[in-house]
Amino acid sequence: MSLKLTPIQRETLMALISIYRKKGTSVRGEEIAALINRNPGTVRNQMQTMKALGLVEGVPGPKGGYKATIKAFEAVEMKEVKEEAIIKIWVNGEPVENGNVQEMAFTTVRHPGLCRAEMKLIGDMRVYNIGDKIVAGPTPVNKIIVSGEIIGKDDMDNVILVDAADVETLPKRPVGEYMDKFVIMEGGKSIKDAKEKVESEKLDSMAVLEDGEIRLVSNKDVFLSLAEGHGDERVGSISKSTISVDVNMPLHIAIVKMREEDTRSILVSEGDKKVGILNKVHIVDVITKGLMDKI
Repeated sequence: MSLKLTPIQRETLMALISIYRKKGTSVRGEEIAALINRNPGTVRNQMQTMKALGLVEGVPGPKGGYKATIKAFEAVEMKEVKEEAIIKIWVNGEPVENGNVQEMAFTTVRHPGLCRAEMKLIGDMRVYNIGDKIVAGPTPVNKIIVSGEIIGKDDMDNVILVDAADVETLPKRPVGEYMDKFVIMEGGKSIKDAKEKVESEKLDSMAVLEDGEIRLVSNKDVFLSLAEGHGDERVGSISKSTISVDVNMPLHIAIVKMREEDTRSILVSEGDKKVGILNKVHIVDVITKGLMDKI
């Protein structure tokens, strides 16, 4: 049977756990009192009671204070995680320092016009106010990101209710499932030849073998060069070198790399061998088809 806490005991324990996560050392009663806007004497009295209940331990010495026990985590229904994943939170466009999401649940899944998410948070609840815009995510396993407006708040249980405007998930399947055709052309071929190839194969990007290196050229660059009257020039002259990503890399990580490189396309490798091309257009096509099939 779980231990029933009074509201002030729960509030004090949640504050103790939040501050301890930030500091990593014992927490003084004055720090807890400041966080929950209580008198330090009131907090000390509560700590004596909770020590007797086995919820906190006193740490002696000039740098002493209090630590929460395993029993305390159980009492506030919070699992202690040795290697905790950080779920990022932004409020009104600003990142929340030392904040994290403990639980996330959708409470209106059957409602035809509402999508509300209940989030149990770790950290200072004073950061969150009704009417604030919030974004939380991605979650570590399913890469869920929830964004919306805070419409309810429970300081005692560290819970907020969010009117979710958007719920998104980042693709985590391997890059190999999103590759486009891997078509290679010799760099000595003309840009006109490249135009024919990208049109016949319906390619967004094509691999070009130039000086012993596999490079990339986009259909955009091909058509732009033709428009500028360079159709007889070598396609190798407009090809670009790029890094490659492993065929087994999760797609969301590859997308970050593409953004860092500021490129629409990137090569895909399996060991030392180039095996494909990943480009934004084909990624969208694959994801859209998958969603349509499920719907």
